[in-house]
Amino acid sequence: MKKLFFSLTFMLTLATLSGQNNTADEIRNNEFGFHAGAVTGIGLSYRHWFNRTGFQLTALPIRTQDITFVSAGVTALYSFYESRYVQVFGYFGNHFFVHKEDDESYNWNTGIYEPDHYDETSYSFGFGPGFAFGKTVRFNLMLGYGFYDVFEKFNMYPTGEIGLYYRF
Repeated sequence: MKKLFFSLTFMLTLATLSGQNNTADEIRNNEFGFHAGAVTGIGLSYRHWFNRTGFQLTALPIRTQDITFVSAGVTALYSFYESRYVQVFGYFGNHFFVHKEDDESYNWNTGIYEPDHYDETSYSFGFGPGFAFGKTVRFNLMLGYGFYDVFEKFNMYPTGEIGLYYRF
């Protein structure tokens, strides 16, 4: 009887301990937060991870009577290593940027206000490694190389991206 009681207690303890395993780490494949990057976009960001691959959508549209500011980014992600608190991944980011501004400036020579128009549209892309730190709230740092204003000037510079995400 003691052996039966000990065996049942042991199995119940093992079942309770295995029930304590947190499987939320495996199901936390969605992330939402803020992101700022020259080749991945600026603004609110959503990430979704499949097994080792994922994608990131980043956008910040602002439209007023005088100003149009749109930053839209789509990024492909690939995870090289993931532990409970650290993730190492690679990224390939695309960023479409529009900034238009209508204003008036005072001309000191004529003494009248003249219309002033600013218009910038660019497409950039880049790639490199990324690092995520944290379990539920993740700080992301992405470094790499970017190709800026591809259709006009085609500048090439190192790039840095930063983000703060909540995993769910």
